[in-house]
Amino acid sequence: MAEGSVEQAHVQAPPEGFLRRYVFSLDHKVIGKQYYGLALASVFTGMLLSWLMRIHLVWPAARIPGLELLSKGGAPGGIITPEYYLSLLTMHGTLMVFFVLTNAPFAAFGNYFLPIQIGAEDMAFPRFNMMSFWTTFAAWLVLMLAFFIPDGPPISGWTSYAPLSA
Repeated sequence: MAEGSVEQAHVQAPPEGFLRRYVFSLDHKVIGKQYYGLALASVFTGMLLSWLMRIHLVWPAARIPGLELLSKGGAPGGIITPEYYLSLLTMHGTLMVFFVLTNAPFAAFGNYFLPIQIGAEDMAFPRFNMMSFWTTFAAWLVLMLAFFIPDGPPISGWTSYAPLSA
């Protein structure tokens, strides 16, 4: 077997189509950008929750328009109840710790810059790398959907440790 044919056997064609190139990409740079986008969406969601909690601390009886649509039991008439405040705190802490402080530095920057720094063309297992992002995205989606269930989001404080979560 000639040397040129062995090298040609390992050459992959570039992905075709928008979904394959940008959504379900195997490229470490695209996956790093996806992690960074998820972390950025989590930051903005966490900031919104933080603003809602701060509004409640300054004006406990303030009516927040549209909040009763998100949670009829937690915010009747748009006024945040103490239980709903604790659920906002739980969701804010969970988002910021698990989807910002871990995703942005480790997953986003690690996926984007680490192969470049070591001189590799890509990550070792690109399909597992893509699958890990979509698993993280599914977890984020489930966490966001907790706002829309009838009982509302979890109420255990941001740490979810035993006295509050039991």
